[in-house]
Amino acid sequence: MKIIIPGGAGFVGRNLVRILLTADYPMDDVVVIDSSPGNLAYVKKYGVRTVNADLSVPGEWTQEFENADIVINLPAQLSSPGHEPFYRNNVLATKNIIDAMKKTHIQRIIHFSSAAVISLWQDDYARTKAEGERLVRESGLDYCILQPSIMYGPTDETNIGFLIKFAKKVPVFPIPGHGKWPRQPHSIDDVCLLVLKFIEDFPHNEVISVNGKETIYYKDMVRTVLSELGGFKFRVFLPIPLFIFLMNWYQKMKGVVELPTTGEAGHWSPETEYNGWAKAGGSNMSLHNATQMRRKIRPCGSARDRITW
Repeated sequence: MKIIIPGGAGFVGRNLVRILLTADYPMDDVVVIDSSPGNLAYVKKYGVRTVNADLSVPGEWTQEFENADIVINLPAQLSSPGHEPFYRNNVLATKNIIDAMKKTHIQRIIHFSSAAVISLWQDDYARTKAEGERLVRESGLDYCILQPSIMYGPTDETNIGFLIKFAKKVPVFPIPGHGKWPRQPHSIDDVCLLVLKFIEDFPHNEVISVNGKETIYYKDMVRTVLSELGGFKFRVFLPIPLFIFLMNWYQKMKGVVELPTTGEAGHWSPETEYNGWAKAGGSNMSLHNATQMRRKIRPCGSARDRITW
């Protein structure tokens, strides 16, 4: 089975190809298309074919779709000071991927959206992810749309991994408003195992929310991070406009971060990848062992399925 993973060198894609490898999928039948050369070099270690391309622009990358069986669509612009990158990567990229699928007669797509699309807080990210969803639903393709909440695991740079890294740098951790923003974090391994299940047993034309079993407030999640790191660290609650200003400033100062592309020769493996993340402090944040699924899939709800771990 040939699998195309557009945007597959990011957090979800890096872990998905790792899980595919451990599940004995033939990695030479997996194609990862992404715009980050550094992150592509990272996933290439798993044995996948990699293609460096801007998915928001039609190009030769569409030739990779020939004779493919399924597309797992992962492009996502998570943050940006302006609207244009969100639209380019969350909407235009999805449109081009749908066009490429139709031209090459690929019918099935697992599209990664976000729980943000059904959140009360609607920003550029949520609105453009919702637009990407609409394109998939109206495409005429056989789709499964996943709306995962916050995920954590190896190579996490944007979710709980970001909280850990930020907390290591500064003693004061800013909290927006009252901090009672509910989160349902879950392991990236669980999400990837779910994708493997859906590759084999495809849920036709369904939108599925994927959440952790337990709800935790953002302020308490930060408190857990600070407690695990130890030392003199504390939270400070800020008005939301000030918090947004400071986060945008921090993002501009920080720049774009890419993962290391090389490791110790002869010492890299999916197991050492997970262990390295765990030793760096990630294991302290796990709700359960991220190497295996430990809770049953529990569908519930009516209009939209919900999966809770």
